[in-house]
Amino acid sequence: MNIKIRELKKEDINQYKLEKFLFKMVKESYDLDYIPEYHYDIKDLFKYYLKPQKNNFFIAIDTDTDKIIGTSGIRSYDRKIPIKNRNYSKDTTASIYRVFVQKEYRHQKIATSLIQEVEEFCKKNNYSEIYLHTQRPSYGALPFWLSQEFKIVDDTKDEMGTIHMEKVLKRDLLQITSISEIEESIET
Repeated sequence: MNIKIRELKKEDINQYKLEKFLFKMVKESYDLDYIPEYHYDIKDLFKYYLKPQKNNFFIAIDTDTDKIIGTSGIRSYDRKIPIKNRNYSKDTTASIYRVFVQKEYRHQKIATSLIQEVEEFCKKNNYSEIYLHTQRPSYGALPFWLSQEFKIVDDTKDEMGTIHMEKVLKRDLLQITSISEIEESIET
């Protein structure tokens, strides 16, 4: 098995039937069909991930079969709902979306490789932190994100089991609130 991780190109959307792949993964992962308020970005990947300069989408391809097996999208923070004790902005905060790996390819570090690409992209685009939300019942999601050094910032305990998480990429010394945080930022 040979896996290649790369940035999505416009022509890949049709070539790899990416919309179909993503909806299949949404169905398998969350038992959801198309819901416009949650899945609008899948219907127009170019508009939400490729056109904006600070957004991107990464795909994992099994080069032996030339099939897409994993995805991860990154966008400037655009949530309308405030997150407890956080002040995210589209200029400094990136949001991760659509991290999926087909079942038969899981536990082979493919998602980790996708997230490494996302983090490098975020650093190059001067994001200070990466935000994501996941659902507690989603198979393996919470342990995976914790292993990637994301921290829980709000466990809503809502009916979907939504957990808000972040990973700080660089600290703004003006936002540091304790001596230990200052010492930690100097060490890194």
